[in-house]
Amino acid sequence: MTDHSVNMINRKSIDLSGVNNVVNFDDEEIILDTMMGCLEIGGEELHITMLNLDNGKVSIHGNISHLAYKAQGADFKARGKTILNRLFK
Repeated sequence: MTDHSVNMINRKSIDLSGVNNVVNFDDEEIILDTMMGCLEIGGEELHITMLNLDNGKVSIHGNISHLAYKAQGADFKARGKTILNRLFK
């Protein structure tokens, strides 16, 4: 697998490498498991336009407002449950 890299253009498009898995996604938040820890990408109208986990590459388009890395082992799954809870209310 390649090194982890992030290439963002005008906060509208982001290309990433070194991605192991997509933990959770919706149109306001995408959480990725990367070689450097979990990465939370927040914004509006987010869409995964290319996903190739065999090569560790992901492309995302939308209105990107923030990127945040969480420590290795951070529990994003608990946050994902709150998203599911909102869907079933």
